Amino acid sequence: MELSSALEHLGLNEKQAKVYLALLQMGSGSVPAISIKAGTKRPTTYLILEELRMKGLTTLLPKKVKAIYTAESPQKLMEDQREKEEIIKSNLPELLAIYNSKKEKPKVTFYQGEENIINLYNNDIFKENTLEIYGSIEAISSVFSKIEYNLKKFEDQKTKIRELLQADEKSIEYSKKYFSENHQVKIAPSKFKFPTDNIIFGNKIAIFSYKNTPMAVVIESSDVVETYKSMFEIIWNSTK
Repeated sequence: MELSSALEHLGLNEKQAKVYLALLQMGSGSVPAISIKAGTKRPTTYLILEELRMKGLTTLLPKKVKAIYTAESPQKLMEDQREKEEIIKSNLPELLAIYNSKKEKPKVTFYQGEENIINLYNNDIFKENTLEIYGSIEAISSVFSKIEYNLKKFEDQKTKIRELLQADEKSIEYSKKYFSENHQVKIAPSKFKFPTDNIIFGNKIAIFSYKNTPMAVVIESSDVVETYKSMFEIIWNSTK
């Protein structure tokens, strides 16, 4: 990288970099001499030298006849950079809080294949303390036996679960087997069909499909989760 480009990366503009580099090479000099060395017009050079003086990169020596400028150490540029970094670091948490509160970006993750689906259930979803689920045990029968052992742990963990299940035979059997104080299960009216498994956990919603190849989409978004929670509550409260 050329020295002038390096100076620009450190906060100087193109003309400031040229003049400062010229003055560094000269050590000190008058405005006309610096102008010739830098290849800039004399009035422009004077203005740039004053800008550099304000940045602490040049010093104006007291002379009776003509102004003489001398270059200060480029280390001042690094000191300025460190000062800016400290200001950014000290204010970054508050700035990020404002940014995140005004502009949430939903994160979407895709899972495919039985192994990845089982890992999603056992390693992510089942680690939450609260779950809202609506779906069909019949729909997830292909992987149910491989996640069932975690369901048995929920009573010891005191995990709060509410499930709305489709009115099919396997779901009804499941509700009788796993219903407890912390694991509430309701069978939805037969007019409601849940061919996909849907689980609200933390700040995420997971939507599973088991037709052909098992797959899932996990959406991380407070707005999306709030919407799904509201839909869940409407059905839950209207179901006996």
